[in-house]
Amino acid sequence: MKEVYDFGLRLKKLREERGLTQQVVADRLGVTVWSIINYEKNEQLPPIEKLETMALLYRVSLDYLRNLDKRKAVYIDDLPKTKQKMILDIIETIRNEHNNKTED
Repeated sequence: MKEVYDFGLRLKKLREERGLTQQVVADRLGVTVWSIINYEKNEQLPPIEKLETMALLYRVSLDYLRNLDKRKAVYIDDLPKTKQKMILDIIETIRNEHNNKTED
């Protein structure tokens, strides 16, 4: 099954891949470490100007940062985890049914 896009996790992975601490990123963005923690936990979204700086800092596009580089993406990261799981279970059921029909 495909991974569900997780904005905060993407930010954290990009930061870690660049070998940057939350403090360094906070300093570069002009925010507190708590802001970075909240961004990475999906508890707060950074304003667009901070996203632009993050994209430059992490050397990625804004589209990649927000997962807009994939046309078939469905965004459920703002839903509670229980609802995300329900949606993923439904998608998995549909995929299984589809795979079973193509095997017949």
